[in-house]
Amino acid sequence: MKRVAGDRHRVAIAVAGAVAYPSAPFSPGEAYPEYRLRDVAPVANPVYAAVRESFRLLELDASAYGRAEWNPLGGWIKPGMRVLLKPNLVRHFHPYGLDTRAIYTHGSVVRAVADFAWRALEGKGELVVADAPLQSCDFGEVCRLSGISAMVQFYRERNIPVDVRDLRLVRAVAEARSWLGRVLVHYDNEGDPAGYSEIDLGPRSLHACRERSGRYRVPCYDPARMGRHHGDGRHSYVIANTLLRADVVLNLPKMKTHHKAGITGCLKNFIGINGHKDCLPHHVQGPSEQGGDEYARASRFKTVDSRLLDYKERHGGIAIKKAAALAHRALQAVHAREQGNGMWDGGWYGNDTISRTTIDLNRIVSHADVNGVLRDSPQRQVFSLIDGIVAGEKDGPLAPSPLSCGLILAGVSPGAVDTVMARLMGFRWKSFPTLRHAWSGEEPLEEFDPGGIECVSNDPRWEELDVDAPGGSCRFQPHPGWKGHVEL
Repeated sequence: MKRVAGDRHRVAIAVAGAVAYPSAPFSPGEAYPEYRLRDVAPVANPVYAAVRESFRLLELDASAYGRAEWNPLGGWIKPGMRVLLKPNLVRHFHPYGLDTRAIYTHGSVVRAVADFAWRALEGKGELVVADAPLQSCDFGEVCRLSGISAMVQFYRERNIPVDVRDLRLVRAVAEARSWLGRVLVHYDNEGDPAGYSEIDLGPRSLHACRERSGRYRVPCYDPARMGRHHGDGRHSYVIANTLLRADVVLNLPKMKTHHKAGITGCLKNFIGINGHKDCLPHHVQGPSEQGGDEYARASRFKTVDSRLLDYKERHGGIAIKKAAALAHRALQAVHAREQGNGMWDGGWYGNDTISRTTIDLNRIVSHADVNGVLRDSPQRQVFSLIDGIVAGEKDGPLAPSPLSCGLILAGVSPGAVDTVMARLMGFRWKSFPTLRHAWSGEEPLEEFDPGGIECVSNDPRWEELDVDAPGGSCRFQPHPGWKGHVEL
């Protein structure tokens, strides 16, 4: 296959040679010819080097590589443009006390990509880091822990304006724990300073062909609000205008397992462009035999638990929420032990709802214009780069176990990069509904098939990797709800 710079078929697998992150502010450990900031770290920075290597492997601006003129993102980013860097921030703590760096995109990865974006802008344009993490996330704290705050301070000290935006319209604060349990109190959040646009995909939504009016759910939100966005032919999302106004999106997810989607990477990362979580269907209420995908088989305990959680969100004050939390834990202790039916809340391999939501949002990212109108042609360039230095396995995405991989994956096609990521994790890509939808249907995200993916790497193990063939991998352990159904 002829190699073309920016070819959507190609995915870079850059091995960093290290499985740890550098210290802030994450400057390169070498004075590269193209580096413009004159601030070089006294020690090596393998993360920066791996990001740079991924651009070389993709042959971006290949003729200028090794010279001061090298501008790998310059084929897409021009002076005066608006550039959005979209990390995966999720939340600021690990419930099991493990390394939080397995949860969010690390600032050293964001810094390396941002340096090249600013190089392409030539000092003229807009650089924004933005995400809509979990409602209970302390946004300031996750920015501090990830190193994004230190990165922004570094830029501002050098008069390089970088804006950081929390795209959530609602945030939640956990009350102190009592004998009735802990509840989240919701507050309005300022959200995107650029505002929001509601985009209704209608019949073009992947939910349209399996309408489940009144049964779409997302945990910890009022299902009545969900019903106003999804049902009776309507499938709408509240999209941050920061995304719609962007000329280029640099998609920077984390390499992790996911309890509802199986894996989370480039495609799933765009859940974070939506201001209201209550218009993001995560599962359909009920068991498979009743048209749902909340759990596999009918269960009296699961039905009661699900209805209890609905009631809590629709009608509950603080006292009711605490009582419901206590009852939920008691019911869960019973139904989680059901033989072959222990999964619930859509956290299993049969979930085909969050995948459809994910594909809807990816279509919006690529094809919605600045006014939120879906067009036939792409409206902005998207480039994806995955942080797989310290990845997350098992109970992802909120409580993953850290797995040191030392990888950076990059490419123009988010579906192709995710397909390679699944293979490197040791999983069959066809096991994941999100990837099956991305590659098939009336409107697939790509015009080629996975067999046309070309892997390029600085490690012979991964050069020309076949995404369909078994072999060496990083041997991730899947989420328990997917175990035994996705492994190669």
